[in-house]
Amino acid sequence: MSSYTGSPKTLCRTFVRQRSGRKIPDEVRIKAILSPEQAIFRDLNTPALVVDFRALQANIARMSETARRAGLALRPHAKTHKSQEIAVLQIRAGAVGIACATVEEAEMLAEAGIGGLLLTAPVMAETKFSRIAKIHRERGITVVVDHPHQVKGFASKLEIGDRPLPVVVDIDVGQRRTGVISVADAVRLAQVVAAERKFEFAGIQGYAGHAQHIVESGQRRIATSAAADLVREIAEALYHAGFKSRLVTGSGTGTFQQDCHGPYNELQVGSYVFMDADYARVVDEAGAGPPFEPSLFALATVVSVNRPGEVTVDAGTKALATNGPPPCHIVGAAAGSTYRFAGDEHGIVATPPGQMSPALGDRLLIGATHCDPTVNLHARYHVVAEGQMQTWQIRGRYGA
Repeated sequence: MSSYTGSPKTLCRTFVRQRSGRKIPDEVRIKAILSPEQAIFRDLNTPALVVDFRALQANIARMSETARRAGLALRPHAKTHKSQEIAVLQIRAGAVGIACATVEEAEMLAEAGIGGLLLTAPVMAETKFSRIAKIHRERGITVVVDHPHQVKGFASKLEIGDRPLPVVVDIDVGQRRTGVISVADAVRLAQVVAAERKFEFAGIQGYAGHAQHIVESGQRRIATSAAADLVREIAEALYHAGFKSRLVTGSGTGTFQQDCHGPYNELQVGSYVFMDADYARVVDEAGAGPPFEPSLFALATVVSVNRPGEVTVDAGTKALATNGPPPCHIVGAAAGSTYRFAGDEHGIVATPPGQMSPALGDRLLIGATHCDPTVNLHARYHVVAEGQMQTWQIRGRYGA
């Protein structure tokens, strides 16, 4: 096992070179080619977060190609992976930049020399305004706002000689979390931004987070269409008020196929790189899910086998996020096996009647429940490709 310590420009050199010249197949099928009993896992302490590099690369390539064919920019979200290495892979595949949910993520990516950053959440703190101004001065960043006080806060930290800070107006398109809530509010906030020479009005953001995980395709389509209609209405109102929206940004893994038809000109998708049990339920009218493979797993060890039909593994709520459905992929256990949480450090894997249960000491690869918060529970990825393994740090976590 090796730990990557070089610059982002040279990262993944071994894995990428091994895969150069190979065409990603048109039909991506959900399958796990990793085996939890591979020799490279033998000395790995569990629970550990494992990434199937082949599936990760296929997912990145598939989304990049989708955006390219639709004529849209791709600015994938770092909140999913919190990884400099994965962000570089996304940029290499054609992404125009990377979206960030927190200042910590933006600092982590700027430190790696990654440009095209977009902070997708409004902030309100003097220290955060200062940190963002520093990122913009050194690397460049675009921010979102939904209140004039945020505009004032950024203005107070920008210095004479700084280039104008691109500002996007955040719109509440139904999630009821952040964003202006009316067309009139959007126009007024754009006017506040434009009145200050320190800023460039860059456009609008309409992220329909509430639509991403709607399981029933018809209801998901209705919610996505309603969000898109509001974004169109506000973009048109801004245009008539003299504001051209260079960026119309939003979308996500659950709705990107519909959003490719507009009004967005860039996609902020995130979970597609890993996938999880929640997105496995999000299917279209034909019953097909998103065209991506599961690439993220928690490696666990069977630590108790005393109850018939079920075993205990050492991966519980500290290894897998609890705000999602149970894992739908358990590699190394019989087909139809299920997982349930059994406390901080433990989980229960139950096998179907008549099937052999894993033995004491066996390793299992357990698919993610909700990938973003699962990643946040760990300090590093163990990235596997063709019998080799690298360690990539998970960065930008709170307090890290």
